[in-house]
Amino acid sequence: MSAQLWALAVVGIVVLAAAGLEALRARRARRRVLGAGPSDLARYLPMNREELRARDPYILYFTGEGCTVCRTHQEPALARLGDVRVDKVDAVAERGLADRFHVYMLPTTVVMAADGHALHVNYGYAPAPKLERQLAEARRTALTATA
Repeated sequence: MSAQLWALAVVGIVVLAAAGLEALRARRARRRVLGAGPSDLARYLPMNREELRARDPYILYFTGEGCTVCRTHQEPALARLGDVRVDKVDAVAERGLADRFHVYMLPTTVVMAADGHALHVNYGYAPAPKLERQLAEARRTALTATA
């Protein structure tokens, strides 16, 4: 009985350590992504300078051909946002851009400021209300920066 408890304790510790390391890695990836500027993004996406300096924040939406959650959940959530620019990116075809944003899970959405800086990174499905809050925060940030 005692050996089983020890084994269970060891397994629990290993699971907790793995979860902690994954959380740390995700936090570091978000920090690296959020610190990058628009010039980093411009070389991957076919956008001109006017589009990079658009007035409103926009969303980069990383997806893939075989991503069921993308089609069944994320795309309907993005459609509910209304008149928001969504740049759909195939994570396999645009591997350089996906690596730049540390995309290791599909779908991934990145809320971008109007000037091209990443503001929020959502690994996995992000519901419409969450994206709306992030876009509203990005708009408020843009208004205070110009005022």
